[in-house]
Amino acid sequence: MQSFVTRGSRGQALLETALALPLFLVAMFGVIWALQTGVLGERVQLLARYGGMVSAEINPYQQYSLYAAYNAASGSPLPITCATPPPGLITDGAPLAAPAAGTLPFWQPSTGSTTASTACAHLVESGAGMSSPMLLGSSRVSVSTASDAPVALQGLLGARQQRSATLNGFASPDMASLIACFGELQAAFQHSTMPQSDPSAPAPPAPITTYDTGALSMSGSCS
Repeated sequence: MQSFVTRGSRGQALLETALALPLFLVAMFGVIWALQTGVLGERVQLLARYGGMVSAEINPYQQYSLYAAYNAASGSPLPITCATPPPGLITDGAPLAAPAAGTLPFWQPSTGSTTASTACAHLVESGAGMSSPMLLGSSRVSVSTASDAPVALQGLLGARQQRSATLNGFASPDMASLIACFGELQAAFQHSTMPQSDPSAPAPPAPITTYDTGALSMSGSCS
């Protein structure tokens, strides 16, 4: 059998290609962009988790040293500090490996769009069902980055898409925080450490002679 391609069928095929090709290209660019932003979103979450891990590390000098305890007892507790993950970890192929190799340009975020911050503080939780407020250490890690959308999709998606992640962490309070936040503990610490041989020294706080198992009251130096 012989088949003949007429001039009309050629024109029809050309018209169908002209109509379908732009849609195919837009769909292909959309899939590629979705892969890129999906990887960036995953890396943003990993960076936030990494920031939560390093901010939870114990600093003995600031949290468990006698110097920190003395400052807390005197009403001048050391400022609360916590580590912030470097924003450059977003562009590293293996953040926890050394040396870290940079990712390929396709997987890189927009230049200058990556930010990371960590805020640490005391948190007083007084939710329902608690017999008394609970003191906790808190950390909040925030990471943000962005990727440029393909030119063909900017009319639908905008020029840049933002990806962000936030991680809230909680921990038991350290010794210095307990002394700073609870007046009874502060008085007990002062009584146990204040010298008694100097007659010119002010009278030490009265020792604790009864051991109440009730909740301790928080003082105003717990900010």
